[in-house]
Amino acid sequence: MRQTTATLRALWPLLGVLVMCGACSHNSTAEPSLTSTTTTATAAPPTVNEVFASTVSVGGSKFYTFNIAVNGTVNVTLNSVGGPGVPTTVQLGLGIGQPAGTDCTVSVVQTAGSGFTAPQATGVFGPGLFCVRVFDVGNLFAPANFTVTIAHP
Repeated sequence: MRQTTATLRALWPLLGVLVMCGACSHNSTAEPSLTSTTTTATAAPPTVNEVFASTVSVGGSKFYTFNIAVNGTVNVTLNSVGGPGVPTTVQLGLGIGQPAGTDCTVSVVQTAGSGFTAPQATGVFGPGLFCVRVFDVGNLFAPANFTVTIAHP
């Protein structure tokens, strides 16, 4: 019992500090600045269509670079996949990113099949150099020909 009383006496100063800190407020009553404004960047819609057609090997990948001048939406559609020994229903990886040396580091990645009219990969990106990467996700048994449409501002 004596040790409990000593412990409580030692905690009283800490409790006092916590109560004092709790009484402080970080709210500011300063009037808002008349010169500050809030702006939001709007994403420009796609106005340019580029076609990327190539062949991806078993276990391989291909990429295509493109430039966008303004902040905007990028839509990528895998239009077709085929070739000898390649079923039209095969799935490929599809990504949007930025070139990195001899490859394309993607931040938006989807698995896509052919025959779609809606984009399978989309994102909003700022101005700069970007790339689309098409790659085997592990189900190709023969090289696959593909066609991709890239719509961007």
